[in-house]
Amino acid sequence: MIKYTGFIRKIRYYSESSHYIVALLEVEEEQKLITMNGYMSNFNEYDKYLFYGNYEIHPKYGQQLKLDHYEVVLSTDEDEMIKYLSSPLFKGIGPTQAKYIVDALGKDTLTLIKEDKHHLDNVKGMTAVKRDHIYEVLTANDYDQEVIQFFMGHGISMRYIGIIQETYKEKTLEVLQNHPYQLIEDIDGIGFKTADELALKLGGSKESPERLKAAVLYSVKRGCFDSGSTYMLYDEIKKAYHKNIGYIDESVFNEYLEILVDEGFVIQEGELYYDKELYDSEEIISSFLKKINSYPEEHYDEKEVGRLLTNFQDKFGIEYSKKQKEAIDYFLKYPMMILTGGPGTGKTTTVKALIRMYRSLYPNESISLVAPTGRAAKRLSELTGLEACTIHRELKWDLHKNTFAMNKNNPLSSEVLIIDEFSMVDSLLLSKLFEACRKVHKVLFIGDYHQLPSVAPGNVLKDFIESHLKVIELDEIYRQAKDSGIVQLAHQLIHQEVHDLSLFDQYKDINFFNSTNFEVVKNVVMIVKKAIESGYDQNDIQVLAPIYKGVAGIDALNLALQEVFNPKEDQDEYRIGQTVYRVGDKILQTKNRPDDDVYNGDIGVLVEIGRKDGFEYLEDTLIVDFDGNFVEYTSKDFLTFTLAYCMSIHKAQGNEFKIVIMPVLDDYYIMLKRNLIYTGLTRAKQSLFILGSPKAFLYGIQNVKDTKRKTTLTSKINQEQSLNLYDFLEEEESSLGETVDESGYQEDLPFEDVPF
Repeated sequence: MIKYTGFIRKIRYYSESSHYIVALLEVEEEQKLITMNGYMSNFNEYDKYLFYGNYEIHPKYGQQLKLDHYEVVLSTDEDEMIKYLSSPLFKGIGPTQAKYIVDALGKDTLTLIKEDKHHLDNVKGMTAVKRDHIYEVLTANDYDQEVIQFFMGHGISMRYIGIIQETYKEKTLEVLQNHPYQLIEDIDGIGFKTADELALKLGGSKESPERLKAAVLYSVKRGCFDSGSTYMLYDEIKKAYHKNIGYIDESVFNEYLEILVDEGFVIQEGELYYDKELYDSEEIISSFLKKINSYPEEHYDEKEVGRLLTNFQDKFGIEYSKKQKEAIDYFLKYPMMILTGGPGTGKTTTVKALIRMYRSLYPNESISLVAPTGRAAKRLSELTGLEACTIHRELKWDLHKNTFAMNKNNPLSSEVLIIDEFSMVDSLLLSKLFEACRKVHKVLFIGDYHQLPSVAPGNVLKDFIESHLKVIELDEIYRQAKDSGIVQLAHQLIHQEVHDLSLFDQYKDINFFNSTNFEVVKNVVMIVKKAIESGYDQNDIQVLAPIYKGVAGIDALNLALQEVFNPKEDQDEYRIGQTVYRVGDKILQTKNRPDDDVYNGDIGVLVEIGRKDGFEYLEDTLIVDFDGNFVEYTSKDFLTFTLAYCMSIHKAQGNEFKIVIMPVLDDYYIMLKRNLIYTGLTRAKQSLFILGSPKAFLYGIQNVKDTKRKTTLTSKINQEQSLNLYDFLEEEESSLGETVDESGYQEDLPFEDVPF
């Protein structure tokens, strides 16, 4: 291993979230600057370091020193110490004062000060304020250095240090030494494999109870999230456990599974094993539905409703179908209803009318309109004229604490709840919403069950329909939509009427290009350039694909499309990992940020890159405009967004675009299902371009199986009503009253870890 002693002279790249750095070093052993990359924490250009590493050849940037570990060197050279103590790190200490310090304390100046700050008391011109400041600067990073030495001493990769320190701060060493598997629960992105690697390098035993127990629990949780299920079967858990541990002692596995069941982290019902939160979510949802369904039929003035409906039809020049009128009537009379239907069937106009009529009949009732994404909420606002928001915002989600301010002890004031794009809502989030809806007596679910289900566990809309809740499905295509080939194709997919590609010839707004995976990028670029020449811009055009990697994956398409929509000219740019972002780029938000009112799936434009200057920008900052909402991103947020020229079909759900370009390839085989293709093509409003293999397209639209996603919500809803734990809890809460402070935030309530 090579060892260099020297200083950092220029930073080419640094991530404050991961602590990854690319820098130029001035070292004693070389006559030129050398390039180094690796992981460093709290460095500066004034400290002297000992760098350890080996050279590697970067395919693009050539020879670099790959940093293995490093340590701060306390210089004993008189000139270096004077220069160091008079640097900007030590405010108020100039060269003269620094020389007085070094003259008084000698070659061990820095070591002596760190040992005892009172060594400075007799230095000429020294004050207590200066003394304390010098000591604080010299010792400020001691804990960080201790953590770094801990990592390096145990051979732990420095790539994890940033996120772990950010999470645990002064408790970092305590958690690493005593509870390494806690990282799985606390840190997004760290799974069992990573935590296990850390634990074993710290001297943990492969047979330790903490390890085996963590492996079983992770097998249950991860299995549910990977499959979208709310429970696992014994053999599935055992298989996942074997994959995590590398071997299996069935008696040991059974022992720890039983322990987790006894402790309540895993719920067992017969042959089914649930993660506790997922089990509770189904219980809460089913209990809420039973309570709502028990409310009596409401009676209204039918003549007044008829008058309102006539006026509404006259005003907007529409005539409602029999099913639409049935939906309006049922919503006004009964406590709960599902409104579904494909594109062009009038869900929007039906919802608009029933809300307006309900508000006319009951002007004092409060209505909550929510949707799972920011774009879907915005569309709901536009069509109803009422304020709508995301479910997370409605519940006042605290990103940092991962808790909801609105909950069962601090409920929403709304009496009516309307949820749009319901197919996207998962079991966990819906249970949190229902817990906060104790005052609600009427619920409307709006969604298209032919679309993709939620990313997180659950298949709620499908389960509701199979539970025989009242469903009104609009299936008559409005005359305005009959000319749309996209709408026609969507309904033909629903009814399984597509058997070959000949029908595409009759639709002017649908084009199919036979392309191999290697031809997709070239053909997508060609289509985009022609669209731009026709007057469309990047907001009108959206490319959708189901996977990220590969020659026709999202990553490759984004890089190619960036050069079309926003080629490098005079605009500023900023590199994050392998991606270069330029001012003017189309940006996709990938994580919820409720404090900034921006959510997963929102699309914006990068409008400014601010570089750290110590004045206006304390650190590198990117500013993205989300339809007038300007959001700042610093290094800790850089992994929460990506380029949006191409995005996944899941991320696009709830959005609409004038032009959609969608590759459908044999490479996507494992992802190809009818609901995926249906969801993608129904994002298009004016034109749809499908590129790929006819064989892959036909396979996908005929593949309707979804055997992985397992839930028990339907059976729980259909169980006979009986008193359960939640009934007693609700009665107890009612008798005790609500412990809520004046701000509306609940005090001293248990933390609930919800993985959003």
